[in-house]
Amino acid sequence: MVEIDDEKKMRIFYDKRISEEVAADPLGDEFKGYVFKITGGFDKQGFAMKQGVLVNHRVRLLMNGKTGHYHPKRDGCRKRKSIRGCITAADISTVNLIIVKRGPADLPKLTDKDSDRPSTRGPKRANHIRKVWGLSKKDDVRPYVVKRKIPGKDGKKDKYKSPKIQRLITPALRRRTARAVNLKKRRHEKSQREATEYAALLTGLREKKRSALLSKKRELKSTAERKSVAAAVAEKKATEAKKVTKTAAGTKPASKGVQKPKTKATGEKKPVVAKQAAAKPAGDKPAAKPAAAKPAAKKPAAAKPAGDKPAAKPAAAKPAATKPATTKPAAKPAAAKPAAKK
Repeated sequence: MVEIDDEKKMRIFYDKRISEEVAADPLGDEFKGYVFKITGGFDKQGFAMKQGVLVNHRVRLLMNGKTGHYHPKRDGCRKRKSIRGCITAADISTVNLIIVKRGPADLPKLTDKDSDRPSTRGPKRANHIRKVWGLSKKDDVRPYVVKRKIPGKDGKKDKYKSPKIQRLITPALRRRTARAVNLKKRRHEKSQREATEYAALLTGLREKKRSALLSKKRELKSTAERKSVAAAVAEKKATEAKKVTKTAAGTKPASKGVQKPKTKATGEKKPVVAKQAAAKPAGDKPAAKPAAAKPAAKKPAAAKPAGDKPAAKPAAAKPAATKPATTKPAAKPAAAKPAAKK
């Protein structure tokens, strides 16, 4: 930083814009031959100059954080701030400059240190180092990189520090590259092998599933056929049994006398009541009919003949009722025994 109290010397920067070049001869004899370039500055209140604002005073602009001078806390924020124009004037307190052209004399504390301080800005890339020193691809570029000397303390040896050489091909790098390539090939082969095995497994599972489904369908079909055959056989047997029952019913003589004529409306036969009565056991109502035959059994008791003759008449009445219930009247002639005793 160089402080200049004379405002007349500062007039060379007035009405100049940022990025303009200014000859520094009016500043003094030590600045003869120097050419400076304006890069920015601040006014007396501390507001910074902004490139593109073509005024020589301060203005308020809406900033969004993309053009500098404002750092929003979140995206999309905007703020109106005061900004100094890019044209210098009397209200400027500080001007930022860079040396474009160097004069014959050195500026104190600015350019007088270049001779004592070696440059560490040498090339870092391997091909750039070969180009600077005229080396071939077979030559080692590590001794030709720019190094910085670090003096040792307390009688220790000096040290040298150098930057890392970029894109430097060494035997170790070749080995690492070959190993990476081999690993990649192995992974690819393994993935292909596993893919083929998985495909084979899937096909096997699908075939098993398909065979299981087919066998199940066949079983269901066979069972359905068996059921249909069994149903047909059962139906055939049922029809045959019905035919047999019909023929058996047609051969019975009792059914002919009991059947009633068909009705005119429907043409169906009415249910036969006599058959049902004949089919009932001895303990039902038909057992009451032999009771009506009791008076016939009492006649021998009134005549009081010999004990054998009255027993023959109930025996003649047996053909009328073939049921076992007719045996009861035959037992009642025992009541005639008192008459025989008399």
